[in-house]
Amino acid sequence: MSIASLKVVPEDMRTSVIRIYSYRDKNPQGTFYNLYYGEEIAFENLTRLLLLMEDMMDQMDCPQASVRSRRFGQKAKTPERASIAEQLLPRPDQEAIATFKVKVLFRQGASWQGRLSWTDAKTEVSFRSALEFVKLMDSALPQPEPDRQESQRGTICAG
Repeated sequence: MSIASLKVVPEDMRTSVIRIYSYRDKNPQGTFYNLYYGEEIAFENLTRLLLLMEDMMDQMDCPQASVRSRRFGQKAKTPERASIAEQLLPRPDQEAIATFKVKVLFRQGASWQGRLSWTDAKTEVSFRSALEFVKLMDSALPQPEPDRQESQRGTICAG
């Protein structure tokens, strides 16, 4: 095998930038940028963001997934990037409420492992799963004020 036949992904393509412009009811809206796409792509919810990222990593084959994704049915899935909605792009005067840089290092155990940088606070932390990645982003975003009635009620968990 020659070195020329090896697929090498440039280091710049391994880091993505996520800008959150709105965060209502734990629903992030913003833009996703990676040099692979060469443009910011708007997303209107967390599911779309995660699928955009996964599709990009699948297309680049970097990092390589340790397991193939399961699907219902045999029909091939269309990439998330195909439905870019212009109306979701932020206005030129709109500022992001949070900006993150994410580098997924591994895709093992049907999840992601990597590093997440919250650029506004100049902090970086490792994540061990896609769920932990989501929780870390949530912890940096503005949280809703607790409802007085909800805080007065006790939470009962039936075991």
